[in-house]
Amino acid sequence: MPKFRGEYPSSRISLFTLLLTAAFMGGMLILLAVRFTGLGQALVVPPATPQKETEKEPAPVQIITDYEQATIEVVNRVGPSVVMITTTTLVEVKDFFFGLVGYQPVQGLGSGVIFRQDGHILTNYHVIEKAEEIIVVLSDGREFPAKLVGADPNNDLAVLKIEGDNYPVAKFGSSADLRVGQLAIAIGNPIGEGLKNTVTAGVISAVNRSIATGEKSALRDLIQTDASINPGNSGGPLLNSRGEVIGINTAIIKDAQGIGFAIPIDKAREIADLIIKGQLRRPGAIGISYVPFDESNKKLLEQRYRIKLPVEQGFLITRVYTGPAAKAGLKAGDVIVAINGQEIKEGANFTGLDLKAGDRVTMDLYRGNRKFKVEITAEPLE
Repeated sequence: MPKFRGEYPSSRISLFTLLLTAAFMGGMLILLAVRFTGLGQALVVPPATPQKETEKEPAPVQIITDYEQATIEVVNRVGPSVVMITTTTLVEVKDFFFGLVGYQPVQGLGSGVIFRQDGHILTNYHVIEKAEEIIVVLSDGREFPAKLVGADPNNDLAVLKIEGDNYPVAKFGSSADLRVGQLAIAIGNPIGEGLKNTVTAGVISAVNRSIATGEKSALRDLIQTDASINPGNSGGPLLNSRGEVIGINTAIIKDAQGIGFAIPIDKAREIADLIIKGQLRRPGAIGISYVPFDESNKKLLEQRYRIKLPVEQGFLITRVYTGPAAKAGLKAGDVIVAINGQEIKEGANFTGLDLKAGDRVTMDLYRGNRKFKVEITAEPLE
């Protein structure tokens, strides 16, 4: 068949058609990719410019609560007036065959608080009891020998004096209006030098507490707190949120957690002033042991002692020692219902008798159903 000018072979036409179709399909695939994969946005949005080193966001500011700020300010204000007290006591060394063979020095540790610029320090009596040497270490590390000005063992208080002047002092507050639940901060020296001026915080857990310190002695009207009072904290201050001393830390309950006690500062201040003036009277006693009672424990006492109590509340005398009470004719089983004309109304919550040598005490008592009255003069507590 003859070929005409301008006519292409069929094989060339098929190749051309195939290329055109492929180009069309490729274009469609590109458009679909741009439309559904976000590639188009990536193509038109410029990449983020890295921030310069100086444009970094500032670190967040640490927020301190009012509670924390109060504690920090108290520590800064009072810390310099809290001292560490180290003592040396000589203890007898005995041999089974030869008896006393010598003395061994034993180191003790406690705390105290400077309350006068001339170097007077308030602490616990049990911190310095029987000490041959007393050293006071200030918060700045300076050490001074201290002398004992005087002590009141019955209230576990003592006053020391170091030479010098212009020392940092703590401000005394008042313990008369303490409220259960208010902030309480303790500063002291538990363990030793490595933990000097340790701070613990808690609340006032209770007031007017009493704890026995011996068969015939007790600490009364104490402040109870859950601010940790560790060994070595004894004698240190208990503070309120204003940085005022409200108590002198004195004791803990060993078998419990969060139960510590402090001597109210109103009592401690009065005793410290009397010690410095040389006017402190010796503690007195009349020579009895007794159990306060009311309706909460009356039946229990009646069952225990196999007696019938004649009144709803009072003091049941459980023992009479040699001394004024025995001379006045008191006996175990007598019930005290009034002291110096004041009827006993506290019952089991009574905090105890706080007597001085020479105090005259008038008591109304029951022996069985017979009521009588006695007057007793307290003698010095041995």
